[in-house]
Amino acid sequence: MSVPFPFKTIATAIAFSPYAEANLHESTRIAKMLDANLVLIHVGAKTPEKVEQLELMISQTGIERNKVLVDFRDGDAVKSILESCKENKVNLLIAGAMKKENLIRFYTGSIARKLCRKGRCSILLLTDRSVIRNKCREIVVSGDNHDKTEVTVRTANYFGKILGAEHITIVDEIDPKTGGNAADDDAELEATAHKRKELKKQEDERIAQLENKLEKDGSIPVGHKCIFGKPGYTIGHYAAANKADLLVMNSPDSSLGLMDRVFTHDLEYVLSDLPCCLMIVHQNEKTVA
Repeated sequence: MSVPFPFKTIATAIAFSPYAEANLHESTRIAKMLDANLVLIHVGAKTPEKVEQLELMISQTGIERNKVLVDFRDGDAVKSILESCKENKVNLLIAGAMKKENLIRFYTGSIARKLCRKGRCSILLLTDRSVIRNKCREIVVSGDNHDKTEVTVRTANYFGKILGAEHITIVDEIDPKTGGNAADDDAELEATAHKRKELKKQEDERIAQLENKLEKDGSIPVGHKCIFGKPGYTIGHYAAANKADLLVMNSPDSSLGLMDRVFTHDLEYVLSDLPCCLMIVHQNEKTVA
């Protein structure tokens, strides 16, 4: 199948925490499905005890040992992980994340969310990690009117097929501000309704072109939904309400900082309250037609 870019090297940060075994099993499962190499990044001193423990954990996953690289790093966790991803040419970084950040952590940022804001490769945040595989059935993907969207939607389809997903919904969030101002009388109400109807028609036609691309790729069943609402906030609620297993979104056009949390960026709405697992697709590689 022709895809925008396959994930040939994936990585995950490995720590000796209560989630370590589940994180490793999830990452090795995905690596085997993708036939990808796996980089295990540990930030901390390299000791014989840690090496022995990691080797035991790897052996219990069933992955071929020659497909795994263990990379020990010292220093700041986020910086070390991102440097390892760059040096090892990682296409997809997998990280565990809690679904909701409290107010303080929202502004200071957890490690997983900092990786999302600063990462330059695609990132998969896992909210439901398990040693035993949880099936992925429903995928929601952003259908924003953006140059990145075609690759993001096709990547969601590619990844969904690998995971055995049953359905994809392309959600097109339309900012209410583009659909006319609040109406003060019947004439303005009618004009606003007409403008929104025309805008929705244009968006439906654009999304139909994306669906045609997926058909050429060999798509799993796909539908689409146009929703008037605040970008980022609306798709997160849609994914939660429809019990999606995975939400796929475009990467931000630049690294997100503190001001994007004060004056909320689209992606920050989702990061503050994850509705499900989240994939952010970066397009720093050559696209295949």
